[in-house]
Amino acid sequence: MLTSVLAGCASDDDSGDDEYQDADGNGEDENGDDGNGSDGNGDDANGDDGDDEELDEEDVEDRDEGEDVLEFGDLEILEHELVIEEGEFGDDITVEGVIENTGDEQFDYVEVGVRIYDPDGHQLDRYMTNTQDLDGDQTWAFDIMVLEDAEDVDDYDIGVSGSRY
Repeated sequence: MLTSVLAGCASDDDSGDDEYQDADGNGEDENGDDGNGSDGNGDDANGDDGDDEELDEEDVEDRDEGEDVLEFGDLEILEHELVIEEGEFGDDITVEGVIENTGDEQFDYVEVGVRIYDPDGHQLDRYMTNTQDLDGDQTWAFDIMVLEDAEDVDDYDIGVSGSRY
């Protein structure tokens, strides 16, 4: 069995919005600089934590190509990766990861979506999965099946959203 993992994702965001982060989840570039004047503990140069604007589900769905949304309110994608395994009839491709509800209140609905890109940066398709009733301080391990040929898949971006009724 052959298994390969595509590390990282298509995120090249320099918007300064702490809600959008790079693939390693820390919002920093290769020099350890998060690119938005941050002091490293979530505060920008003005002492703000950057949470002036709360994202809604449409913001996540309509995000720019290549942008990740690793946090949505109290939901946080702790880890994610694209996994390609050689299967009996072809390659099996999934995006696997873990989401945590870091707050105290339950999310009634949680959705994670990925967009898959070819080597030329063209979006091939969108895929998603969801769960219900994610309690506070609870994690959810997800996997999303990708129905593309492995040689066509080069990168992906990912976003999480949720709602409380």
